[in-house]
Amino acid sequence: MMGRSMLAYIPVNLATIIVSFGGLAILTRLLGSDEYGRYALALITMMATHMALFTWLEAAMARFQARAEREDDVNSHVKTLYVTAVGVSLMGWLFSMGVLYVIPLGTHMKTVLAFALTSTCLQLFFNLGMEAHKAAHRIRRYSASYSFHQMFGFLVGILLIMVTPLRELGPFIGILLATVLILLSDLPFMLKKMKGGQVERDKINTYFKYGMPISVSLILTYALSSGDMYIITGLLGESAAGEYSASYNFANRSLDILFIWIGMAVTPIAVTALEKEGLERSREIMRDYGAALLWIAMPAATGIALVAEPAGFILGESVRAGAVKIMPLIAFAGVLNGMISYYAQRAFMLSGRTQMFVWAMVPPVILNIVLNFLWIPKYQLMGAVYATLAAYGLGFVISVMVGRRYYPLPLPVKAFIQICFACLVMAGVVLAVPIPATIPDFIEIVIKALIGVPVYGFLCFATNTANCREIIKGLFYKFFPSRLPVAEVAE
Repeated sequence: MMGRSMLAYIPVNLATIIVSFGGLAILTRLLGSDEYGRYALALITMMATHMALFTWLEAAMARFQARAEREDDVNSHVKTLYVTAVGVSLMGWLFSMGVLYVIPLGTHMKTVLAFALTSTCLQLFFNLGMEAHKAAHRIRRYSASYSFHQMFGFLVGILLIMVTPLRELGPFIGILLATVLILLSDLPFMLKKMKGGQVERDKINTYFKYGMPISVSLILTYALSSGDMYIITGLLGESAAGEYSASYNFANRSLDILFIWIGMAVTPIAVTALEKEGLERSREIMRDYGAALLWIAMPAATGIALVAEPAGFILGESVRAGAVKIMPLIAFAGVLNGMISYYAQRAFMLSGRTQMFVWAMVPPVILNIVLNFLWIPKYQLMGAVYATLAAYGLGFVISVMVGRRYYPLPLPVKAFIQICFACLVMAGVVLAVPIPATIPDFIEIVIKALIGVPVYGFLCFATNTANCREIIKGLFYKFFPSRLPVAEVAE
């Protein structure tokens, strides 16, 4: 089931990969390091604002869709969330514009932020639809809409940078236009789902109590991953912030795509299982989920560390030198970040005790801020990486310990040990192979991948690491349904 569901989301992840790495390669070339630094600051401000004001609604859509289906109350569930979103987005936009008006920033930066914040207020309605489609297992509709949104926004943003003087403003206008186009087709579909429903105050209270702690916890988690950008800007300048952002986006975003891919495939299954089949079934799904996350993310992080220097050709020259130095450690920090956000956090989500995740994230955020101020002056950009690793490690330990008090989240210890062994062997083999220094960077990456992937795959398959044989079997039968055993076909 997990393998087939993951396969269905491949178009979404292909679009995300193209946008993430294509955008990184193109933006770091089209924009100077200062411009890219301002773009990165506007982007993280946009995302932090969205998390603070709107994510609670999206989280409620994802969590309570299965319950609404069970209770035959989908129309009221959807209508309550959309109508509430109208008021919340309007108030959020007015608040954001008011803050922009009074803060002491240059006119250009304020304009970039205004478009970024306007786009995120409108994107709330797009995200609500996407969460509803995922939760209801309308994977094809979700995949088509999300992929178009990603690709159209990306292409328009790049085009605006190239042919207009908008510079770092262009990508946010692209997002805004893509969101409008998708809503023209998705809103009528969702309006049909609301037909006959009522806006229920009790539901709003339930959704807020469930979702707002998730919003706060996401802000805290995001502060761990991106809050240091503000400190780096203050201590080292916008150019250094651009280097750090480019490296972080390359290494961490690579892993984030994998975590999101597996998470979007499995989380709706786990929620549905909990609501309709009970705790033990959802726990079985979460056990396989945790192992699958590590099985895919750990070798990816190892691979990024092994090819960090040659992979620097993807980045523009203005940010390349500083970015490749910190990329290996950022990759492993990304594994910890993903396990916090996409695994440990699920214990709080499934148990409904989302407010406890907030408290679990406070100590690592404080530690991260303190260590950044202590280590950045001493170690420059590497100091921010050291601080992030330490904070993520503390955050994962605390969130798992607290989360297991409310939901019996399995710990894939055996899979972790097997995966670490396979990654070490893979790294050893790759490093032992002599590669001429004169070959092009891209060819070096391909050679290392062609060596490392089979070594890792063979070791995992031989030991059935993370139950990978079942995942592979599910993918095989998805492509070759005629090979299904007779018993499974009958089902």
